[in-house]
Amino acid sequence: MENTRLMTREIEVRRPEVRVAHEAGSSGGRYGAFGVAWDMQSDDASLYRTLLERLPPGAVSTPGKAPERAYALRTMPATLSETGASYLLLSDGRPLVRSSEAAEIADAFEDNLKWLVAERSPRKVFLRAGVVGWRDRAIVIAGGPGTGKRTLVRALVACGASYFSDDYAVLEGNSVLPYPSRRHNWLEPGNALSHWLDEFAPARAPKPVPVGVVLFAPYQPGAVFKPKLISRGKGLLEMFKHAVAAQRNPVQVLRALETVSRRCNALEGVRGDARTVATYLLDRLV
Repeated sequence: MENTRLMTREIEVRRPEVRVAHEAGSSGGRYGAFGVAWDMQSDDASLYRTLLERLPPGAVSTPGKAPERAYALRTMPATLSETGASYLLLSDGRPLVRSSEAAEIADAFEDNLKWLVAERSPRKVFLRAGVVGWRDRAIVIAGGPGTGKRTLVRALVACGASYFSDDYAVLEGNSVLPYPSRRHNWLEPGNALSHWLDEFAPARAPKPVPVGVVLFAPYQPGAVFKPKLISRGKGLLEMFKHAVAAQRNPVQVLRALETVSRRCNALEGVRGDARTVATYLLDRLV
């Protein structure tokens, strides 16, 4: 199957500066992405660096910008029910998660931070969606947890599409930007974003591409995929349901979605096997 031909542009992704505090082993800093800043503090320098690896794409050190949220990571002594020390992640002083597993802490941090950026970005509109690129267009698979969007993204990539995101569609005009998650390591070597995911370093990433199709197709076991084209108005309303900032900034969201809906098709219909659906979509989207 023909691989996607997406033009690339060189972007700068700087490694955020790690500032070591006066106490031994503690670290902290202020970072930002997409116009949103946050503070981070930790008494474990090693785990702090693990959290840095989960920052959103394009995150940089922003010491002069007012933060929207403060994260603090604390090492906690063992309790009667624990065999060893654990970690407590705080968000604005409130417990977010406690675990002895660094990966669980990092996952919770990434999810919370990405939602913060998606909800409060002043310049971009974020949809809960998976995204792939195909023949200079984006396929946006709108859906919340449990709808199978990540599984369908994986199937589309396996069929030759370019990976953009399995969490959010980041809209800029009528185009969508790449927004990869660092927790997923299923990308094959040589994928267009594989080097970009390695470290915060200058690299090449797929260029934003126009939205070609928005798909509303939740998974239903055994379902036969028979999508139907829906009207521009219904497509806009369905996208609005998946916009993270819909309640916080509805006017901005509606304007952005109207721009997208004028230039793309919207399809809906329940789906079954992801590989079958992926083949169906790529064979018909020229």
